[in-house]
Amino acid sequence: MIVLSTELRPPGSDGGEAIGRLAVESGAAGVHIGGGCDLELLATAPLLATAMRLGLEVPSLLLPLPDRPLGAGKRLPRLAATAADERAAAVDLAERALSMAGAFGARAAEVDFGAVFLAASPGDFARHFARRACAPGEPGADLLQRALDERKALRPAILDGCRWSIERLLRAAERTGTRLAVRLAATPWQAPTPRELGDLQDTFGARLEVAWDPGRLSVLAALGLPVSETRLKALAAGAAIAVENDAVGLAPGYLPGLGERAEAVGQAPIAAAAVRVVTGAADSTDEEIRSAVGRTASAPAVDEGAG
Repeated sequence: MIVLSTELRPPGSDGGEAIGRLAVESGAAGVHIGGGCDLELLATAPLLATAMRLGLEVPSLLLPLPDRPLGAGKRLPRLAATAADERAAAVDLAERALSMAGAFGARAAEVDFGAVFLAASPGDFARHFARRACAPGEPGADLLQRALDERKALRPAILDGCRWSIERLLRAAERTGTRLAVRLAATPWQAPTPRELGDLQDTFGARLEVAWDPGRLSVLAALGLPVSETRLKALAAGAAIAVENDAVGLAPGYLPGLGERAEAVGQAPIAAAAVRVVTGAADSTDEEIRSAVGRTASAPAVDEGAG
């Protein structure tokens, strides 16, 4: 199933009319509740009513969602936060979204654990990367190594925070029959990394799945932190959600066809049962979005019962 993410046409101003009609015109089967949505919008239900009227499904959503549109300078609480009160606030938002998801039949949720705050500045690194000053011995390489060292030291605390949040979210997801798919980190300034996801899956087993994200995985490759081909194939084949997007430099989230994918990432067949979420910028044209849906429909998939 291919769906359009609300990032492409945020529904706050029109109740989802634009994203719904674009889904119909592009041949997508439904809408993914992502960027531009909040709990208040879901509670008043204009997006869901529009989708039903147009014969569209709403099979997936992003967690957590804010109560209402975030003001300037505001951010969501993080599920991976080391502070218990921040984690609890994030879990509360996610649980409320999951309770609504059960009502409209969403079967998969992409879980964003949020940023990791390091002393090494991501903004400074991005500037070095843009200047191509990241070769060994250059400022960007030194800063990235400091970030990786700092991130390694924080790893036990970050994993503890993730486990605490996951335990609670799995209970809520089981009540609504929703699969949880973890959004992977694209940089040391996010969580969890592919290795950390492996640790979390060792703890929680098959109940914890992955959101396959070629844009994010391509950023890891650009940083010189690629995931092995064997691991990539396993992640793709076991995905509950596939977030179809490309990367440009350090920025994922470009509409498929408007950016790049690391070669090994682009070749990995995705689970046939995964909800395939086409996402990109709100200023993407209708024609670009239709092309991205066609590109996604022709991408390789693997039958989970094969082999």
